Amino acid sequence: MVVINEGVGNGIIVAPLLAALERRHPELRYFMSPNTALDTEWVRSAVGMRGASGTFPKLWRRFLPADRKALWDFIDRNGVELVVNLRMEFATEDGNYFDFRSEAAKRGVECWDLHEMGSRPQRRPFGEQAADLLRAHDVPVDLGHPAWLEDRRQPRTGVVGCYVGASAAVKRWPAEDWSTLMTELGDRGLTVEVAVGLAADEQDLAHRLSAEPAVTDTVFLRSLETLRDWIAGLDVLVSNDTLAVHLAAALGCPVVTLFLATDGNIWSPVAAPDVSRAVQSAIALSCSYMKPNGTCRRYYSGCPAPCAAGVRPADVLIELDQLAWSMRRAHHQEVVK
Repeated sequence: MVVINEGVGNGIIVAPLLAALERRHPELRYFMSPNTALDTEWVRSAVGMRGASGTFPKLWRRFLPADRKALWDFIDRNGVELVVNLRMEFATEDGNYFDFRSEAAKRGVECWDLHEMGSRPQRRPFGEQAADLLRAHDVPVDLGHPAWLEDRRQPRTGVVGCYVGASAAVKRWPAEDWSTLMTELGDRGLTVEVAVGLAADEQDLAHRLSAEPAVTDTVFLRSLETLRDWIAGLDVLVSNDTLAVHLAAALGCPVVTLFLATDGNIWSPVAAPDVSRAVQSAIALSCSYMKPNGTCRRYYSGCPAPCAAGVRPADVLIELDQLAWSMRRAHHQEVVK
């Protein structure tokens, strides 16, 4: 069994890791909870993975006592001998998993988990930490080519994408800040495309921003494929911390990520510096609701999101300039070779 957090972005992060696990153990038959990315053929073929053999309920990732009997029945019925737990948690709030792991040891079921890497999460990208866990168990993982979807890339010069949505409102940058940024981008002669998902409040925000002079298109993304293809056609992406960021890294699209309520040191995509830059809210890092695993305890509880004030349009422009400089340097080095 392989256990990950629910988000589609997590699926994009772990896809190359699962491919490495399959290459190391080609006889392996494993199970996962449903994940849109990992259940998609073009994702699996791009990284060279065959996919899981079956599924189990998403909420089993929490190892709740109420699910324990059904979980063990599933393990016994399918002959599961190994549980690979790639959830990013930490010791003081992961007691249910520790109870499960203790019982697993008694039943002869092996467990691999990120707690092996230390009792407190490291402030390194989650994908790199998960890769280190697999390497510790003799699974070779090469993260040297993170742009595993780059063959789909068809950038349009001067087009900046702004992904203004996010599943949790606390992770969304305010409209007035996006507006200021878009005005600055327009003044630089760039064109802007605004994109969001299907949530009504996200689409309301996109409609408000569509009136900005620099905005040439507003995109309402209805599938993982439409998000992929939109990002593939951008010169650069600016986005809240969402799935879009991890897809951009996989596509090799330069991206600046706004970490409003999460820790960018942990949740940045696995990407080269000339592809990915982060703008971090210092308010979020000092907030009492920030967990050591780099996520907010109040994602869905109506927090007024003071952390958003920790990211200013000027900060984003600085990172865009740094990204452009890194890209020019990388291009020059390639030409010299």
